[in-house]
Amino acid sequence: MEIQYIGISRKISSSVKLHKYEMPRYCGFLRFAAIPRATKADLQLLWKQWMQEHLAVSGGLLPPGNVRGNSQWSRRKHLPPKINILLTNGVNSQVNDSTVFQLCREIVESYNIVAFIKGTRWGQIRDLYFRKEPECGFSYRVCAILEELSVDFETVDTLDERHNHNLRNVLKDFSDWPTIPQVYYRGSLLGGHDIIEDLYKSGQLKHILVPGSTAEAA
Repeated sequence: MEIQYIGISRKISSSVKLHKYEMPRYCGFLRFAAIPRATKADLQLLWKQWMQEHLAVSGGLLPPGNVRGNSQWSRRKHLPPKINILLTNGVNSQVNDSTVFQLCREIVESYNIVAFIKGTRWGQIRDLYFRKEPECGFSYRVCAILEELSVDFETVDTLDERHNHNLRNVLKDFSDWPTIPQVYYRGSLLGGHDIIEDLYKSGQLKHILVPGSTAEAA
């Protein structure tokens, strides 16, 4: 694969993740240099050096993404923050375990990837969303792995007794799995934290969740 784009960014990790999510077929490899306390002039100088190197070996051809009029590498998709799915509206206090069990089935069959976690990724005050972290380290790690793969996934907070009554106990019967978090893919349990971690490290998780990808160890 040839170089597709040369750019500068103060948030390399976030930029790369977004490009992988939006244009995976163009992201075969990455070259980067981190410059502590870099000024705008420093970054522009490095960009110019790399561009000159590329032009020297490409016969004067710019990377496709740097050609005037090609905005696919600089155009941003504004994806909305993902708040937790709520099993109920929290008003009916008479929701029983069998109802919650059935709602779990409906949720995992309605979405491609669902993670039942302790806590939430996003908080909300009126129309303002802010980033939060799950309540336990295992839930945090599972969400971090899924985000690292840039896959679209839903979360359900098992600690939210108002909207997800007794979910922590019901979920154990629903999945026949004793621990939380739990990750479901296309309606079936993929695994808890340890299995997700092992699948991620072996490269199998990406192969499963990202169509067309190959298994590469993390």
